[in-house]
Parts: sequence; structure tokens; C-alpha cells
Amino acid sequence: MTIQVIVPGCGYSLSMTQQMNFSSSTPEFREQVHAYNESRFHQLNGLVIASSEGAWQYLLTVNGGGAVAVVAFIGAVPQLQKRVWPYVVLAIFAIGLLLVGLGRALVLLHMNKMLQNWTASMAQFYSNKLDWHAVTRADEALVKPGEFWPWLLGWVSFGLFAIGLVFLCVCFIAFGVP
Repeated sequence: MTIQVIVPGCGYSLSMTQQMNFSSSTPEFREQVHAYNESRFHQLNGLVIASSEGAWQYLLTVNGGGAVAVVAFIGAVPQLQKRVWPYVVLAIFAIGLLLVGLGRALVLLHMNKMLQNWTASMAQFYSNKLDWHAVTRADEALVKPGEFWPWLLGWVSFGLFAIGLVFLCVCFIAFGVP
């Protein structure tokens, strides 16, 4: 049985039992691996920087904007300063903000862990301590485990924003807008 090596642009076929380490590979394959390593390093490094944007920025903006709006409203309407519900709404948005920060930190830690793993695996590959398949398996094994908690925190943060808005509207209807 043969398998295709996973280096883009390289079409070598190897048997399933054949070990492929750096020193026993052809110079052409080594060039391909080096180019792929450089590409993968830059991809992961870019992910470390860019992964904390997009949805996180949106959640930061909406929860932060909600908190600022509530603080401004409490400050502008003295009657609200004696009521509890505006502070509950403020707390909901503030917790959403904290979850955004925690989620972004977890994403950064996970991407950094992937980058460190890739760099260490490639060093072991170049010194013939790991074969190519072990390098790619170790890399792929780290992708999924770090996705759950940031995903959950992002959705909870978004849920808190929605709950804060609904609670604010309900309070305006129930207690009137001063």
C-alpha cells in the first residue's frame, strides 16, 4: 500500500511502513519540506496575530458600547442612580466584556501552543528524531482541542449582550423611561 507525502508540490509515493526522516530524504524533498515549513510557520504566526480579530472585535464593541451607554444613561438620569436594574444591565455587559478578553487570551495561547509545537517538531524532524508523518500528525492533533472554550466564551458573551438588551427593554417597559 502506498501513500502520498503531504508536502505541496511533491509527488513522492512511500509505503505505509517506510519511515521518512530528513537525512534519508532526497535533496528535492528536503527543499519542499523546508519551503512548506516556512509557509506553515508564517501561516501559524499570522494566525496567532489575526485570530483574535473579527468576531472578538465585534463582541468587544457591542458589549463595551452597551456598558458605556448604560453608564452614560445612569449618569444623565439621576432617578436611575437609585434603581437596581440599570446596574444589573451594566453588570451583564461588563461580564460579556470580561468573557471577550478571556476568550481572546485563550485563542492567543492556543495559537502560540500550535506554533511552538510546529517549531519543535520541525527541529526534531531536521535532526531525524521524528519522521514527516509524525510531524504532521502532531500538528493536526492540536487544532481541535483549543477551539471549544473560546467558542463557548464567544457565544456566552454574545448571549449576555442579547440578554442585556432584552432586560433593558423589559425594564424600560415595566418601569418607564425616566
